Amino acid sequence: MVPSDEPSGLPVKGDACQQREDNRLVPVGVNGNDDRQTLSCSRPEISPIQTFFRDIDWDKSSVGPRGSWGPELRHISRFLVADTSPAVLFWGRSSCIIYNEAYLPLLGNKHPGAMGMDASQVFSTIWEQLAGKITEQRETRCTETCTATRLLIERNGHMEETYFDWKLIPVTDDDGEVRGSYGIPLDRTQEVICSRQNDCIQRICRHTGTAHNVKELWRTLLDALKIDAKDLPFALLYSLDEQLGIRATPSKPSYPCHLEGTIGVDADQVIEQEYIDLSCDIDGFAPTMLKALKRDSMLVLEASDPSLRKLLRGIGWTGHDPPCDQFVVIPIKDDGRIVAFMVVGLNPYRRYSSQFCEFLQLIADVAAPQISRARLSEEVARHNELAKRAQLDRKRSDMRFSRFAEWSIVGLAVTDVNGNIIYANDAWYKFSGLSPADQQNLSWFDSVVPDDVGLLHEWHGKVLDEKKGGTFQIRSKEPFRRGHMYADHRTGICACYSDLNESDEVESIMIFTMDISELKWTEQQLISRSKALEESEKKWRNYAEHCPLGICRTDGEGYVQYGNNAWQSFYGFGPDHPMPEMPQPWLPWVREDYVQPCKDFFAHLQRYPGPESVEFQLVNKTYTISGGDNTVTNGAYVVATGFSEFKDDGEIDHMDFWVTDISGQKMAVKVLTDKMEEAIRSKIQQERFMDMISHEIRNPLSAVLHCSEEIIDSIKRSSTTIDRIFDEIFHLDLDSPEKSLLKKQINSALDAANTIVYCVQHQKQIVDDVLTVSKLDSDLLVVSPIPVHPMALVRSSLKIFNAELKMTDIKLTIVEDESVSNLGLEWVMLDPNRFLQIVINLVTNAIKFTKTCKIREIVVTISAMTHRPFEHQLGVEFIPQRYAPATPNNSPTDPKDVGPFEPDIFISFSVKDTGKGLTESEKAQVFNRFAQASPKTHIEYGGSGLGLFISRQITEMLGGEIGMASTQGSGCTFAFYVKTQKCEPPRRPSDSLDPIVHLSRSLSITADGTPMKLVDETDGGLIVTPHGPGTPREEHVPLKVLVVEDNLVNQKVLCKQLRNHDFRVQAANHGLDALEAVRDHKPSISHEQNPFDVILCDIEMPVMDGIEFTREIRRLEAEGELEGHVPILGVTANVRSKQVSGAMEVGMDGVTTKPYRIEELIAHIGGVCAK
Repeated sequence: MVPSDEPSGLPVKGDACQQREDNRLVPVGVNGNDDRQTLSCSRPEISPIQTFFRDIDWDKSSVGPRGSWGPELRHISRFLVADTSPAVLFWGRSSCIIYNEAYLPLLGNKHPGAMGMDASQVFSTIWEQLAGKITEQRETRCTETCTATRLLIERNGHMEETYFDWKLIPVTDDDGEVRGSYGIPLDRTQEVICSRQNDCIQRICRHTGTAHNVKELWRTLLDALKIDAKDLPFALLYSLDEQLGIRATPSKPSYPCHLEGTIGVDADQVIEQEYIDLSCDIDGFAPTMLKALKRDSMLVLEASDPSLRKLLRGIGWTGHDPPCDQFVVIPIKDDGRIVAFMVVGLNPYRRYSSQFCEFLQLIADVAAPQISRARLSEEVARHNELAKRAQLDRKRSDMRFSRFAEWSIVGLAVTDVNGNIIYANDAWYKFSGLSPADQQNLSWFDSVVPDDVGLLHEWHGKVLDEKKGGTFQIRSKEPFRRGHMYADHRTGICACYSDLNESDEVESIMIFTMDISELKWTEQQLISRSKALEESEKKWRNYAEHCPLGICRTDGEGYVQYGNNAWQSFYGFGPDHPMPEMPQPWLPWVREDYVQPCKDFFAHLQRYPGPESVEFQLVNKTYTISGGDNTVTNGAYVVATGFSEFKDDGEIDHMDFWVTDISGQKMAVKVLTDKMEEAIRSKIQQERFMDMISHEIRNPLSAVLHCSEEIIDSIKRSSTTIDRIFDEIFHLDLDSPEKSLLKKQINSALDAANTIVYCVQHQKQIVDDVLTVSKLDSDLLVVSPIPVHPMALVRSSLKIFNAELKMTDIKLTIVEDESVSNLGLEWVMLDPNRFLQIVINLVTNAIKFTKTCKIREIVVTISAMTHRPFEHQLGVEFIPQRYAPATPNNSPTDPKDVGPFEPDIFISFSVKDTGKGLTESEKAQVFNRFAQASPKTHIEYGGSGLGLFISRQITEMLGGEIGMASTQGSGCTFAFYVKTQKCEPPRRPSDSLDPIVHLSRSLSITADGTPMKLVDETDGGLIVTPHGPGTPREEHVPLKVLVVEDNLVNQKVLCKQLRNHDFRVQAANHGLDALEAVRDHKPSISHEQNPFDVILCDIEMPVMDGIEFTREIRRLEAEGELEGHVPILGVTANVRSKQVSGAMEVGMDGVTTKPYRIEELIAHIGGVCAK
């Protein structure tokens, strides 16, 4: 045997002609001078190898030219050429080779180039083995041998595997040194191959002899074949179905084959070839295998066979050798019947031969008896297993029957032909209520109630006579109880059958009893409940028929299955107008614009269970209500609510719809909407009416006020002139009758003028109160908190009462509670307008009711708390609240200027007077609308009765409460508190004049709550003293004023008043005139920026109103047609905050409402001009 890892050998090509001993080279002479000297006796013919040997250019070889060869080389080369056996000489350190003619077949196509070459180049594949022997020989100087060296020789166009033994004889010189090796090969190919195949056969015998079944046999067969991987590098072993051999002749033969194992193939690559049906696979390898099976002999195939390509397609080879050139299909028989076949690939270096055929046939012959033995072993094992299983099954059957009988819930009993109990299990005894201890004396007939004994005798006779069984229902004497279920007897299904002996006679009777007491009870309950259900269905159907709601059921497509009378009435269905057979038959009765929502509603219910609802209007139906002489008609509306019920498979079982008439609700919505729109129109008309009334009252009041002021000024100037005339010209005594009479007339006129001014202010106060009440009623009064200094605000605001307090000799004391300083109450967020409106109302009332008393004192107290004040802390009783606190409007102040808000603080303000006081009945009226303490109050003190009513509402809007305490003859105390928060001072200067908030008693305050001083009291006269950056210098420069007023009376009076106060005035009748005036007076001097210093503009005017005029002026300034910024001050009789804010938004610098004092207007002008 040659190891599998030995070199593949040297390829040799062609057949050499062996020469006989008569063709030899002539020996060389001793002196070496004449290499071609021949024998004198005869001169033989020179052979081709000799000629070739002579013509070799030895100069290029490692041995050098022939003339330089030593005697040893010359002698051994002549001997080599003369040797008729194959031989080769390895000479020198490089082992240069010289060979004879007999060695040519072993060289193949390496000849003639191999002559004179180094052995490592010629014998590269086996040189490693030979080189080791040669090296060893040079040391030992002994003959060395190599056995079974494998060589691949090309013969007949194929590479053929051969094996040789080598003998290496040392060639020494005179000194005994080894100069070369004389190699003699011996062919042992047949011996090696036969030995290898015999070992394979013996291994097959040993391995397959240990198999106990066919599967194991196939595995051991393949394991044994793998030892001879050189002869059989590839194999596929297929087994045929044991029940369908090739000798079987069914109408449609079938030969299924199963792959049992492989050799030399990747197992993962043969999945496609695991099963082959030789009768069906007509395109693959099956026809070839079927041919081999039918021939009953081996079939040799070349690798180029098309059927092999299909079989081997995609198979991966596990070895490194090339694929096989030949394949053989080997049938394997068992008792003359083919049970398997192998597709083997032959040694690629050995062609198929008789020796190979004998080897393959021997494999099949060795496997055949092993198959029979394995099958017999399988059969014996199977029979033994079946016998064991049969015996075990009998034991198990007996045990199972015994266990079945004992554990079964079915009663089992066996009786003899007379009905006596032979055997019964526990379930039967439990059902019958009998005791197993009395089995010897028990009869089958004892197990049932007396009424069923006759039934048992009847069936007993049938079983004995007809030898047939049957089932029937019986009742036992045992009562049935389980939970809430109860019955007097147990009920069971009984089955009885005859048990026959060998003589076909009844030997015993088998009785099976199943307890169905629970089912029987359930059945009775179902019967009773079914009756109740029928009654309930009848009741609910009656309910549905008389229900005022429409009830309808449809299938998944919309075909109506049921609809009550109410539902049909919605669409006009009835006996005279039957419902059409169509899906969704209600759609024609739905108004066109509601049809698509109804379709979407139904489509959604086809996918989801709901509930879903949809509203729609019916066509040709109306809903009408009548009240008195009014009749209102609206469309008929319904709302449909749907539910879907789905089956287990997802299909719709049915849809239920509830349809409700909502025409009444829709009518109510329509009526309410009409009422609301009417209320809105009424509110708008009311606002317009109030605006008109305010405008029509304030405009003439403004003219009257201005004229009165002018009269007062004229009278004062006239009085001074008269005094100067009498003193300087006439030199009359001060007490002269003429002067006294004239003074008396002047004072009378002055009193009359002052009375007019007072009446105007009184009328203005009433108009303001009415408008405030209107705003409160319309929820138009807003709260706009800004940072204010509360103490400064109160002290400055109360200065407006100084003149009146002086005239009435009333002492007003302001008390600042220590709580204000303790809490560090410097700046708070408060709406100064609303806060002072309450303060002025309370102080005004205190002055009004105190000025006629003997003791005339008023004490005003301001305090602060961190919680809501209690009544006892302020000494009053609070009036119950009616209104919720107002949400503060966005303040014009930048939040960055205010800083973060802090926790709530409550500021309280109380006014205590020494007036006449109030009775209990009078106290109950003072906070009501248009109510005063008594009817005499209006006659004696005047007023509209709205002041305290307004104060109450504003207090509650500011998050506080108001109250009073009074006893008749002891004065009154009014107090209120408001909610606020501390804040940081505003970053703008405190003397800022923008914007100015106007109060009803000629008090103006800046945006930060700091009061602005408007007048100084000097001898009862009013002198304007503006404060701030706009204060006039000593050299007074008259301001240029453009008055835009459509009311000619007001225009004339205002212009005259302004001129009297040193203003340069120009008038315009409307906005367009004013615009032309501004354009006509463009500045001609470069340093003059504006044609007018300020524009006083009425808001409501014909042609072009004040809003449009202001917008146009601001546009001209933005486009550069007007230089700088012209201050525009709005003057209007409309006082609603929306109108005022609208004017400010378009670009006005301020708004003054009519009527106004001329001093107030001049102060406001100074404020806007100062910016």
